[in-house]
Amino acid sequence: MEIQIPSFVNRNPDIVMSEIKSQMEAMLGRQLQPAQLEQLILQIIGYREILLLERFNAGMAQLLYQFSHAPVLDYIAALVAVERLPASHAGCVIQFTLVPGHGNVVIPGGTRVATQDGIIFATTEDLIISASDDVMDVVATAQVAGKAANGIEPGKISLILDPLAFVSAAANITVPGGGGDTETDESLRERIKLAPTQYSTAGSRASYTFHAKSANPSIIDVSVSSPIPGTVFIVPLLESGTYDQVIQDIYNTCSAETVRPLTDTVIVSEPSEINYTIEVDLIVYEGVDITAAQTDVLRILQEFSTQRSRRLGADIIKSHIIQACRIPQVYDVAVTEPMSNIIVDFDQVPICTGIIVGVSGVNYG
Repeated sequence: MEIQIPSFVNRNPDIVMSEIKSQMEAMLGRQLQPAQLEQLILQIIGYREILLLERFNAGMAQLLYQFSHAPVLDYIAALVAVERLPASHAGCVIQFTLVPGHGNVVIPGGTRVATQDGIIFATTEDLIISASDDVMDVVATAQVAGKAANGIEPGKISLILDPLAFVSAAANITVPGGGGDTETDESLRERIKLAPTQYSTAGSRASYTFHAKSANPSIIDVSVSSPIPGTVFIVPLLESGTYDQVIQDIYNTCSAETVRPLTDTVIVSEPSEINYTIEVDLIVYEGVDITAAQTDVLRILQEFSTQRSRRLGADIIKSHIIQACRIPQVYDVAVTEPMSNIIVDFDQVPICTGIIVGVSGVNYG
């Protein structure tokens, strides 16, 4: 349910103009007529007063986290010890290959390897390669934070910017993930709502959810459960990118001694995908533009599937699909795929792989 911005002051133009007119007539000792000069001046005064009242109401709404935006929202967050998450760096594993016959080689932390289009990764620690090894792996993170470094195919990060003796090649063997842009206002509002749970250890579901969401700005949803006593199972959902870096971030955050109870064992895993397709047959009203009706229903179903894919455990219910398709041009809807309701578990995310919108007839209604 959408929350409406409260009215802190009366901003009804008719009431404002009536009050101004009454006050002016009392001062002049006579009634004002619509065509008189004083009435025109009052309209200008009333217009300016309504503008000020609107600004005042908007300013007061900024003091409520539900309606606030940056930078005011950041000050509100500070009151409950929450800070906006900065952009995070994508991470991956880079494999270095050495020429035969080398001795012991040290690849220092900070060694840079880039893609052809200039996305630079740097190793996070010193890598010591003995004379008996020709290849060795090391973790590297993008130098520039953000989502742009996510999803690069293996082998594409291969341009060595800091040449080293005996090193013949380098390439990423995993897809970078975990890079996220600066936290959005919407995400920060959600964490402000969860903030009171942080004042104790993360024993509650809401507390673990708060700490997990605070680990990386690319997280859009989190599921927390305890399938076995003493075990906390955390599943994050990302807007984009791979999960390796984010899983490590969440584990590091929620396993800190100041966060989790000593008796809890934290397990972090990526969600499993539930693939499905949507196929509907429409009966439209006589005389409507069939192509336009199909296009509108297709757009609505795409929005429907996108919304479901941004939540863990979002069930796909046939009646919800029918309800989404009920636009003014449509007389009736039949859902042929999915054949039955799809119940999605807490650690799963529904992914729509295709949408087909057909028209099987028309009806006069």
